Amino acid sequence: MRCKMMYDIEYRCSYMDDDVFVETDDVNDSEKQFIRDCIYRQDLLNIFGLEIFDESVINKNIDKVYNKLKHNQDILKCMSTIGQQLDVENNTSFMILYSFDYMYLTHKCVCELLNIGEVSTNSINQLYLKISNPNV
Repeated sequence: MRCKMMYDIEYRCSYMDDDVFVETDDVNDSEKQFIRDCIYRQDLLNIFGLEIFDESVINKNIDKVYNKLKHNQDILKCMSTIGQQLDVENNTSFMILYSFDYMYLTHKCVCELLNIGEVSTNSINQLYLKISNPNV
């Protein structure tokens, strides 16, 4: 199911899943990061229904999501925290929520908002904790 803004609310990000690698995989940390980066990029494309990377299309779609959700208090709290940390405006801080460090959590929150109109306490707490403690 897709909403009008070309945002796949059924898609589940996998780039940060624990089972991306198994013990028998013979890859070092650098190779693992490279693989996760590749999966992240594919996850981002899949969320926005794209086959090739087009920054302007992705940014426009993120703007559409932002405009739809910018009044949600939970999302505002997350944007405000990033905004204060990096000294950026809300729309920029919302884009940062789609960066590698946060997208898997952000996408889950956005899907909940678009599906049921609210974010679960667990989901928003996970995102806020990651934003507040980026090295965790």
